[in-house]
Amino acid sequence: MLTLRYAVAGGLLLLLSLACLQAHSQPPTVFRTRVIYRHTNSVQSVHINNNGWIVWSEGDFTRSDVWLYDGSQVRRLSAGEQWRLNTYPRLNNLNRIVWRYDDGSLSDVVLWDSGVLTNITRSDGSVGFGAPDINDSDWVVTTGTNATTGYQDIYLWKPGYSEPENLTYWADFDSQNPRINNLGEVVWNAVDTSANPQIYLAHADDMMNYRDLTGNTVGDDYSSPDLNDNGQVVWMHHNGSNWNIEMWSPSTGVVALTDNTGNAASTFPAVNSLGWVAYEQSILFRKYDVHLFANGQVIPLTDNTDPTRSFRIALNDRGELVWVTREDIGGVRYWSVILAQPVPEPATGAVLLSGLGLLALLRRKRG
Repeated sequence: MLTLRYAVAGGLLLLLSLACLQAHSQPPTVFRTRVIYRHTNSVQSVHINNNGWIVWSEGDFTRSDVWLYDGSQVRRLSAGEQWRLNTYPRLNNLNRIVWRYDDGSLSDVVLWDSGVLTNITRSDGSVGFGAPDINDSDWVVTTGTNATTGYQDIYLWKPGYSEPENLTYWADFDSQNPRINNLGEVVWNAVDTSANPQIYLAHADDMMNYRDLTGNTVGDDYSSPDLNDNGQVVWMHHNGSNWNIEMWSPSTGVVALTDNTGNAASTFPAVNSLGWVAYEQSILFRKYDVHLFANGQVIPLTDNTDPTRSFRIALNDRGELVWVTREDIGGVRYWSVILAQPVPEPATGAVLLSGLGLLALLRRKRG
């Protein structure tokens, strides 16, 4: 009889667990936000990994530095040297960080690993490496100017490489803004030989066998792509009137996520492995906000009035988002790094409490 009782209880707990999972699968409508750090200089980019670590660059025209929030404290990772630019930091889920370092004559990519900083590109001054990205295999993609052709190319560095490999040396066009996922897929935007902007997708080990996701022949503009570990790709598309966000997947092809009119613009998207897409939503020159597209719903996360603006967005697979808000406080202009975390739906909490109540009841009966 006792065994039957526990079997029934186990079944109930399983149903409760499934209910919890179902509640978690729905996009949240409420987020808890907090300021991680404030600067009086511009914050130029942010990124967040699945551990909740956040990196960003901050500075002015004379110097910029990379900063890290590791879940408990904020610290500066670069040296704060005058006339040194440390920009475009990205991190993987192993907490390794890459960024671009520029001292005015050389432009390289450096790798930070548990406090150890390594130059992984070793520029001779003729290449000039750009903004990098890194996956959980520690593969790093970046851009550089091909000294022979003069085109911008995509370069790849893997652990053990003495220098990065040029992946698009064969392309007679500029390639920019590469992103790499944990499948080794690379997405980037390029202007093709007919001067049409395109979005391309390929595996880092087979870049010549690329896929043209946009097939642009009418002069529209496609740029700033991002991709997740499911192979979904997002980008911003200018149709001659407005900027909009589009998503591509192997099963659906290209789907428009926004449909702007007037001065409205949706720009600079980021996508996580849940298929959520965060982006900047603006009424040009007077209103800049953060929106989230999740499971077919658009969720506004800010509602600013000028001069307050929110932009530079990233998100992780836990549904956490980070962005920058520029605001005036007490007559001083600040750039604040904002972390937004989803608040569980009330139904989820009720299910969990029911499960705890069931366990308490079983204990009493057993006693």
